Amino acid sequence: MAPRAAVLALIAMSLVLAFGLAPAAGQPVFGAVTGPRALAPGASAQYNVSIAGGPQGPSVTYAVQYYLTGADLTGGAPTQASPGTASGSQTLFRVNVTAPQRDQTVTLTAKISATDGTVTENGTAETTIQIITPILLSATFRNSGTSAALNVTVRFYVNGAFVGTSLLGRIGPGGEATATYSWLPVGLPTGSHSVRVEADLDGNGAIDPSRGEVVGTTIFYREAPPLSLGWVLGISAGVAVAAFFGTVAFRRRKRP
Repeated sequence: MAPRAAVLALIAMSLVLAFGLAPAAGQPVFGAVTGPRALAPGASAQYNVSIAGGPQGPSVTYAVQYYLTGADLTGGAPTQASPGTASGSQTLFRVNVTAPQRDQTVTLTAKISATDGTVTENGTAETTIQIITPILLSATFRNSGTSAALNVTVRFYVNGAFVGTSLLGRIGPGGEATATYSWLPVGLPTGSHSVRVEADLDGNGAIDPSRGEVVGTTIFYREAPPLSLGWVLGISAGVAVAAFFGTVAFRRRKRP
């Protein structure tokens, strides 16, 4: 019986050693893609690919392959046929994307692999991006006063919601200056919409007409065809106060 017991002991020891040498099973790897939810046609932007999970060893290497998919990717990059790649030991990667030339919704996909020795875990993360032609909001101001207006903050609102600012460095006496803001009309439905522009001389967030600060408002109508199919917006409005005369114009940006 002793030899048999010795053999069983050796088998048990061999199993322990074998299990001790086997690589540990990896955990699932997860990812998330974050960045701008909308881009103008042809615009470039940076997106973050963050990674969690995967093998827990001390020398994990991550690799990311990323690309756009959509109905018409002309001018867009990277594509599935020519994807972008990145790798390293970090769990956050910044990747660059160029929007295609046509209005549409595209998907940015990131394929992720995490490797530690012989253990590799794979995962996929993605986000959608709306490609939409911007509207150029433009406000031209004339200084009717006798002194220069410096660092004028111009704020733009659509339907009462703040959309962006522009800064006019200097408007000389009797001079004019135009502030512009390129706005992406994401989710803009058909129908009437209001636009307001404010010229804030001291940048305190309040408009004081007695100091020459002005507010201009107007209404525009969003027609059924999407912007990329020829919707054109051309509207003007004016206000007048002691020191400033302001005109507001809104038009679609022309493609080069």
